[in-house]
Amino acid sequence: MKNLRIRILLLVFYALLSGHSSFAQQKYLTISGNVIDSVTGTAVPFASIGIVGETVGTTTNAEGRFIFKIPALYQNSQLRISCTGYQPAIKPIEGSTSGVLEISLKPASILLDEVLVQSKRRTAEEILIGAVAAIPKNYDTTAVQLTAFYREDTRLDDFGISFNEAVVGVYKSPVSNPDMEDQMIILKGRKKEFDHSKDPRFYGWLNLSGGAKGALKTSDLVKLYIKRHRNSFLNEKNFKYYKFSLNNILSYGGRNTYVIGMIPKKNNREAYVHGKLYIDVQTLAFTKWEIGLTKSGLDRENNNKFLLKKLGSAIMKATLKLDYVKETVIFSLYKDKWQLNNVQRDFKATVNSKKRNIENGLWQTNLTFAVTDINNINAKPYSEGDINQNEVSMGGLINAKEYDAKFWENYNIILPTAADTTGIWAKPDTVSSLKINNKATLVKPSNRQNGFTKADTLRGKLTSLRTCYDVSFYHLDVKVDIDKKSISGSNEMRFKVVEPFDKMQVDLYANMLIHKINYGNQELSFTREYDAVFVQFPEVLKQGTTQAITIFYSGIPKEPNRTIPMDGGFLWEKDKNGNPWVQVVCQGSGASLWWPNKDHQSDKPDSAKISISVPKGLMNISNGRLISKTELPGDWTKFDWQVSYPINNYNITLNIGKYAHTQDAYISDDTLTLDYYFMPYHAEKASLLFAEVKPMLAILEKNYGKYPFPRDGFTLMESLYPMEHQSAVSIGKLPEGNITDVEDLPQSLMWHEASHEWWGNSVTAKDIADMWIHEAFAEYSEALRLKAEYGDEGELGYMQGLPERVVGKEPVIGVYDVNHIHYNNEDMYSKAALVLHTFKSVLNNDSLWQSILYGIQQDFKYQTITTTDLVNYINKKTKTDYTYFFDQYLKFSSIPTLNIKLVSKGESVRAEYKWTADVKDFRMPVKVTKHKNKFDFIYPTTSWQTVLLNDLEPDDFKVETEKFYIEVEVD
Repeated sequence: MKNLRIRILLLVFYALLSGHSSFAQQKYLTISGNVIDSVTGTAVPFASIGIVGETVGTTTNAEGRFIFKIPALYQNSQLRISCTGYQPAIKPIEGSTSGVLEISLKPASILLDEVLVQSKRRTAEEILIGAVAAIPKNYDTTAVQLTAFYREDTRLDDFGISFNEAVVGVYKSPVSNPDMEDQMIILKGRKKEFDHSKDPRFYGWLNLSGGAKGALKTSDLVKLYIKRHRNSFLNEKNFKYYKFSLNNILSYGGRNTYVIGMIPKKNNREAYVHGKLYIDVQTLAFTKWEIGLTKSGLDRENNNKFLLKKLGSAIMKATLKLDYVKETVIFSLYKDKWQLNNVQRDFKATVNSKKRNIENGLWQTNLTFAVTDINNINAKPYSEGDINQNEVSMGGLINAKEYDAKFWENYNIILPTAADTTGIWAKPDTVSSLKINNKATLVKPSNRQNGFTKADTLRGKLTSLRTCYDVSFYHLDVKVDIDKKSISGSNEMRFKVVEPFDKMQVDLYANMLIHKINYGNQELSFTREYDAVFVQFPEVLKQGTTQAITIFYSGIPKEPNRTIPMDGGFLWEKDKNGNPWVQVVCQGSGASLWWPNKDHQSDKPDSAKISISVPKGLMNISNGRLISKTELPGDWTKFDWQVSYPINNYNITLNIGKYAHTQDAYISDDTLTLDYYFMPYHAEKASLLFAEVKPMLAILEKNYGKYPFPRDGFTLMESLYPMEHQSAVSIGKLPEGNITDVEDLPQSLMWHEASHEWWGNSVTAKDIADMWIHEAFAEYSEALRLKAEYGDEGELGYMQGLPERVVGKEPVIGVYDVNHIHYNNEDMYSKAALVLHTFKSVLNNDSLWQSILYGIQQDFKYQTITTTDLVNYINKKTKTDYTYFFDQYLKFSSIPTLNIKLVSKGESVRAEYKWTADVKDFRMPVKVTKHKNKFDFIYPTTSWQTVLLNDLEPDDFKVETEKFYIEVEVD
């Protein structure tokens, strides 16, 4: 408390010195960075970044990036980073201002014990009623001043209508003075100019008015509670129109949070919204909601002349019909009251105008309103500049058009994304580039459907210059110069000639230099195109013979841009004691970023030798068995590792550091050696975590068969980054702090990476487009951990947390033959795992499901496969054609929708049902309540069918969505 008082006095002192612009003269620190999921490496959007114990803060954008400007007096404080579904992270501010800070948030464990206990005590509706009643005590009812950042992006198809950004001050009037209105002033603002000269009235009509005010109004829970609007979803009188379900309990800011699903009942004409409500378990405060308008809600808005657009239709000779509304509102706890943190609102509408040849034009607006500071001490109304009663659009109120890097001064803003209409303000202070390792790095798009290049084809396609040979052995011999961040050495590549050839393709990134290529005693000529290397032989090599070449090379390998999933490279860092710590991660980007090879997942060598020379005093851990350690002249040490099984290229690795090492053995019907490597200062945590390895291996072997690489042993290590390197599994850095409970260690991450020994390392996707084969089963393995502890409820609880992680913007299966990296790759983890869970439910036969998992591992051991291979195997095993199922879930971005019509017939209910899906013959069976409180299968197709449900009320009818990943629409 003493430190807090000192900070308050300092702030008051600065304010007295500098007048209304209280921070204008003081020094500021700037922290920029990215927030990512520690398991998947994907961006965490809309995470809260704040100072521990203070009100100043910001939010990550949709790409997980942020920039945070804070008064220098906070330099000895700590950052707090939090987001729903993750454990909060604490970072010291000191030392965080240089370079781009990367913050990894650990997904919170599914609190199954809480779910099981609380769900029995209270129904979802009872929780919701309690939350509504608690609104007056949970939120600030006094006068409050907010500083917030607002962005509004409106377009018609690809043409910009408006793009406005502003820092606004907000005065929220006290509840005790109901006659006083809230106020809003613009502290700083700018806008993007668009040429509307050809039809100014029309584009003015398409402009949004009141966006910032609307965002503020719809998120004011206290005033919404007092007014009890008759159509509000927070009005208890309207609860009868909805079905509520307690879906899960997640973590938000280290607190337990109920997740309540809300969908309309059959008679949905009065149910205007659907979505999810997040309620704090301890206080019953609403911490977040994600809601959208139902068809009835959209009809109501359109009939009520949405944004007064309908009034202008006759004059403009155009119509605008609202099709989609989604709103996400987030609150944060400050002291003992919850305060507004962030509002995201998205609108879509259809525009038609024969006069302008516009047919079904897409009008859309995206709004961001993010609170960056809160003052609830002596908050006073503004004497001038209030825009809250002004009907003019935000763009009409903003005049500034400056785009220079210093425009925002020391105000906190939310970074725009690459998807914003303006793209970029044509300056590097926004989106077009990030400072990574003091180099400007272009931000790549979320996918590459806009066109693949020849370089992509050379990297991803199996041409005759690649299929003509089959690699049997690599000997990679590399020296790592840590001071220069460079590598040098050679790779011997032994191969069998499949078809006669005199020219072959190998791969090595263009920034790496090839000195020579030897074939026996001859030096071969070669040419390069992009990252492909074409090697010319002096004669045609005979089919069936075994040949070898050795490639000598050197260079400074690329470093990863961690804002882009699966962008690989070398990580050059130091451990806590200042010792060098180096790792290479190259999945997706390819092993050829650091060593020459046939860089395609289809060709795994039968074995490999990895020789890594490092500065004396350090250790290198690579794959397989350590067969020798040799001291070399000049204070170097060479570590030779031998891999005796097939291995895919991106799995070959090195980890250099001042490691500690322990050994153990896992004994079942044979003995598997276990090697553990970790930082010496994490010995106790490592011992606590690694004690879980034997039980983990027992469960994984029970489900998937024996560990695939027994001769090479099982190695688990602390590392800079988690990765499934074969027989050298990396789990990332162990957390700091005093940890005595294994639940606070990365168990799920360990399970995920270890399960890749089966899924990814033994059975490998032939093309990276099918990487879901690796990640879906690894994600599913995390559920097996909870199943082992809690039974079927554990598995089900884990799966129920996955749907909200699904992006759903592109198919799970990528584009073949171009090394298609999914830059937004969450779906091949979460959605694909849900596909497996759904298929298990469709089978409804656990022993058959178990035999499928086991059989895949046995029949395809050490091989590369495609999705088609996997589906054909399942069809054969089940004696049923499930191609339609996997096509729908993996080849299309949408999931199937079960359409249901319910009609009361005396004491019975007539249910009509059908599938809406992209696959024409989609016919997945699904379970519903054909009898009260009992689920049974129905067998919908894409045509309507009817069933009579006896002794059932319409409200008794349910679909088992916990086990089937589908959409349900009930009419």
